[in-house]
Amino acid sequence: MSAGHAYEELHHLVDQLSPDQARRLLRLVKTDPELADVSDEHDEPVRRRLSIAGIGASGEGDLSERVEDLLAERFNRSV
Repeated sequence: MSAGHAYEELHHLVDQLSPDQARRLLRLVKTDPELADVSDEHDEPVRRRLSIAGIGASGEGDLSERVEDLLAERFNRSV
């Protein structure tokens, strides 16, 4: 088995793990002396960008201060 094939097979298997199985495998990797050094490199938290961030940017300042008025206006109700 080539290194490339082993990598692809392992990648495929990891993709099929449940979250609990992934956590268990990660614990096993971190306790293996040969693999622990590699897993330590990836301990930094993953930062994800919100795909909806800024979607409500209106250019009208802090909308949270006027949320009740805006909702009332939207639903044709008085506050």
